[in-house]
Amino acid sequence: MDLTQIGYFSKTHGVKGHLILKAEKDFFVDELKAVFIESSTGKAPYFISELKETNGGIIIALEEITAVEKAKTLLGKAVYIDSNLLDEDEDEFDWMGFELIDKIHGSIGAVTGMSDNGRQVLLSVQYKEKEVLLPLVEEFIEKVDEEGRKLYFNAPEGLIDLYIRDDDAEASEEE
Repeated sequence: MDLTQIGYFSKTHGVKGHLILKAEKDFFVDELKAVFIESSTGKAPYFISELKETNGGIIIALEEITAVEKAKTLLGKAVYIDSNLLDEDEDEFDWMGFELIDKIHGSIGAVTGMSDNGRQVLLSVQYKEKEVLLPLVEEFIEKVDEEGRKLYFNAPEGLIDLYIRDDDAEASEEE
């Protein structure tokens, strides 16, 4: 079985040994029957007796863990699942930390956030002390250097200027 890390146990929940899983990857929650946790002998399976999704994470009750004291021993531990349960969107790629280099403006900065507005993924970059949101559209991507973590981009004309123009206008007014 091929295992993939999906997150970690961030804290306990309640008095019966439930744990909160902070998931960093999407997976098919309804199909999850067991998780694997690193132990001294390898990755040990823990069977799930109860699972509930919340805004703060996923609350999991494990069959073998019935007290808070036992649950606390798993805090901070990486959680793995069968890779077949991953919900991988082929278009999804983690651009966080990639340096965005625009054709006109040069290096804009590192990607600090990603969001999906339903139509497309938006990359967030801090440039000239402003948050710049750029649509991640195939037509705008010039080249990707995965090893060097660089994204060469050709933003639509004037888009980046919209975000930084306020500074230029304020500077003109002050003179």
